[in-house]
Amino acid sequence: MRILGFIAPLSALLLLGCEPEPKPIENPYDRLKDSVVVFNDTFMSGSTIQALHSRLFEPTCANSGCHDGNFEPDFRTVESTYRSLVGQPIIKNDPGGTFQARVVPGSADASMLLYRLTTDLGGNSGIMPLALEPNSMYPQQKDSLLADLRTWINNGCLSMNGQKPDPIDFPPTLLGVQVYQGASLLPRPGVYEALTASVGGPSLDLWFALADDMGPSSDLKNCSINWSTDPNAYDSTNERSLVAGTPILMKGLFGATVTYNWHYVFNASSQIADDVLWFRITMSDAKNEDYSIPNPNSMFFMKKYFAIRFK
Repeated sequence: MRILGFIAPLSALLLLGCEPEPKPIENPYDRLKDSVVVFNDTFMSGSTIQALHSRLFEPTCANSGCHDGNFEPDFRTVESTYRSLVGQPIIKNDPGGTFQARVVPGSADASMLLYRLTTDLGGNSGIMPLALEPNSMYPQQKDSLLADLRTWINNGCLSMNGQKPDPIDFPPTLLGVQVYQGASLLPRPGVYEALTASVGGPSLDLWFALADDMGPSSDLKNCSINWSTDPNAYDSTNERSLVAGTPILMKGLFGATVTYNWHYVFNASSQIADDVLWFRITMSDAKNEDYSIPNPNSMFFMKKYFAIRFK
């Protein structure tokens, strides 16, 4: 090679002959170190996380533009798969608000992951995986792969080292919202529709039924309520404490009778016709501090379930 009639020096050859390679996207899970794992036939059997990553998650889900580090769950490695699945909170729930985690150790039926692989979420999100590589064997192997996935979850989600994860403390869950105006319960036109209150009527007594997986809901701490005219923006100066009242049995969100024991009396004298107020409650349990229902990740129908319209 010659440059301007001269023989190019070696440094020029190296500069001209080598284009800089783009830096790969960093996998944050690679910084986390596990103890040494011996990969043998037992570990690589069908219902281990190693086998599931090799046969299911990496070839089927870590496609370009999907779960390849662009968003969680992250299926690029065995480690990132495990850490972004087990006990991790979901981003979008089913219409009934059934699930709390992507994978719940010991309960495949309570794990959102299996639901997403078998059911169209809300009829508009498709069944995962949404796209397959042209040579994918997933359609032929789907039944056996999902059976192995179910077995791994129900067996406690053993890690790469064959260990069970620490117990999960889920955040509190909502069982129902009921509101009295005077001696009458406010009507709700539909399951998730806003309640209807009368302008100029008595104060509103809002009651909430809650559940916590680690103990009775009466043990919840720092329980408070807030309200706003915007379901996505709350003023901290409106935050008020919920009161632990005498338990009342009433119909819950999913139809069954549940126990309501947290409430707040709201003075609605300043509200006029067609006003809509959106309410939100916040509480803490042993692990989850200042957990709000609904929260920014809640689906809109849940936010509407907490709303009151004045007529």
